[in-house]
Amino acid sequence: FVSGLSAVSENGKNIAINPLPQGKWSYEAEKGTLVKLTYRVDLDHEKHDWSGGIDGVAYKQDHGVFYTGRSLFVMSGTGSPSITVNFEVPEDWKVSTVWDHSDLGKHTFKVRNYAELSESMIFAGEHEQFLFKREGFELLLALGGKEIIAKKQEYEDLASGVLDYYIELMGGAPNPSPQNPFHRALVIINPYEQADGEVIGNSISILESTQADPMAQMISRFVYAHELFHLWNGKSFFPSDMRCEWFKEGVSNYYTLKALQRVGVLNEESFFALLNGFFYKKYASDPGVGSLSMTDGNEKHDHWGLVYSGGLFAGISQDIIIRKATNNEHSLDDLMRGLFNDFGGTNQSYTLEDVQNRISSLSGGDQTEFFNTYIVGSRKIPLKKYLNKAGLQAEIEDDQLRVSRQEEETTEQREVIHGLLGVN
Repeated sequence: FVSGLSAVSENGKNIAINPLPQGKWSYEAEKGTLVKLTYRVDLDHEKHDWSGGIDGVAYKQDHGVFYTGRSLFVMSGTGSPSITVNFEVPEDWKVSTVWDHSDLGKHTFKVRNYAELSESMIFAGEHEQFLFKREGFELLLALGGKEIIAKKQEYEDLASGVLDYYIELMGGAPNPSPQNPFHRALVIINPYEQADGEVIGNSISILESTQADPMAQMISRFVYAHELFHLWNGKSFFPSDMRCEWFKEGVSNYYTLKALQRVGVLNEESFFALLNGFFYKKYASDPGVGSLSMTDGNEKHDHWGLVYSGGLFAGISQDIIIRKATNNEHSLDDLMRGLFNDFGGTNQSYTLEDVQNRISSLSGGDQTEFFNTYIVGSRKIPLKKYLNKAGLQAEIEDDQLRVSRQEEETTEQREVIHGLLGVN
């Protein structure tokens, strides 16, 4: 997608470009020479069939252009050079990215290193921006297209509501590792012919189909809330290896559902409907369930049902175990806050053993058997057993899960269920 690549030295001398395999080039110049590269990025990425969709690459719309840093910039070398990026765009355009502004111009930014340059998203165009500031952290929301902007109040409420719920839950704004610091996240939402979502670094791209049915629209909001939760579970505290991908992804799914229920995107009926018709369906139909361990994190893309749904159901089951053992005084929320408090802002990572020991401590009972059987082991989680313990009416027949409320509930059961749903 790169054409017209040329190099000129600081004294105006042309420098020969030598093409190399895998999208690379080389040139020869004396060390210390300032070299100016000029090239064109042809925005016809949509003609290519990308396995992960167009939202992690580049595309153009009538109201602007979307790029990822790795699709836009030719980079050379390693380390942390001083990088300045300036955009020359029409006067009425905005440029949305996670980078800090520079004093050198309206659309000039400072970038810390090549990793940040590559692992970023940029949208430039006639769109609207909304900035949410919390405890030194910023969430920048960029909305493009008439269809999306027409629903801007809905998106503003979603962004601020989910952000506030996560901060309340964790006890603070994201607190990343000193090795990978950030103080801003970006969410770009544009209309597209089909819904999709992608996260790169601290940027989230959401493509919402203008013809989407209510389920597709809900899924786009789910993707947003899930990826935002990773600013805590995944970036503020992170696992030491792939054995905890079920926790990073699946338990994040659990709290995503709670967040969407809290802000009104889901209600009790739709919360249960998603458990029944989407997550359990994925779980029951995954061939890895019963043959692979949930700790095989490298398999998460090929076995979404096992890792993402299985991790969700492991989280729900353990939440019920903790709540029942402590009369609802403790829950999985305490585990999340504990991990954030102990590992947030450090370069240390947690292990599978850390998670198991903390859950055992919260529930007052050794959870080794549960972990060995359903997480390290490969047996299907007896979800009906745990949901019924919470006071819910759960039935599983022909790999179909049905969850509903009982007609009569005790006060304890009602409190436990409210806790599972994320109700205040």
